[in-house]
Amino acid sequence: MRCRALPVICVEDSIADEFIHLFTEFAKERVIGCSYDPRTELGPLVSAEHKKSVTEWIAKGVREGAELILDGRNAVVPGYEEGFFVGPTIFDHVTAEHTCGTEEVFGPVTFIKRIHDREEGIAIANGNRFANGSSIFTESGYYAREFARRIDAGVVGINVGTPVPSSFFPFSGHKQSFFGDKHVLGRDGVDFFTQIKAVTTHWYSEEEKRVTKLSTWEGMTNWR
Repeated sequence: MRCRALPVICVEDSIADEFIHLFTEFAKERVIGCSYDPRTELGPLVSAEHKKSVTEWIAKGVREGAELILDGRNAVVPGYEEGFFVGPTIFDHVTAEHTCGTEEVFGPVTFIKRIHDREEGIAIANGNRFANGSSIFTESGYYAREFARRIDAGVVGINVGTPVPSSFFPFSGHKQSFFGDKHVLGRDGVDFFTQIKAVTTHWYSEEEKRVTKLSTWEGMTNWR
């Protein structure tokens, strides 16, 4: 439930099985608990209504035919049985026909799309109506530069899973991930909170001071 959690992962077929196995085991190890417990790694959702929304998205993914390989809908935290908890949830074999992998869920749900190569991955990302954040994991500087140049997302991570920069960088979502005419942070944020003042000046020479009548331009026609 954080911005830019990047819920969709495109994984090349050649490493998909190994990656998904490790990713699932890692997800199972996460500690679910109340937000103020320092041991907690995954807290509750914000309300019963939002929990209902997330679990409905999970059910929709199942109905649409995506493969549910880790189901967090039955997560229970001892002592907090009425809490709004949803555990880590992972779908595999998510395709373009599945709306669950194209819309925002805002919960601990990851959708995995298997791809042939990076070109297909870029096409999938750029085909989405949202363009907030995207990341690539690579050891190649060439692929990293190409990804940053060609991806539609306003914020890009290179080997950074959640590309949320410091406040002096712009919060620069694109496409339907952006509303208005200014971004939140960075230079746009400074501009938003800045009141502009325009000052026009003209200094009179000794000769001009003796003139009793000025033109409507107050001498500005003499500017060089």
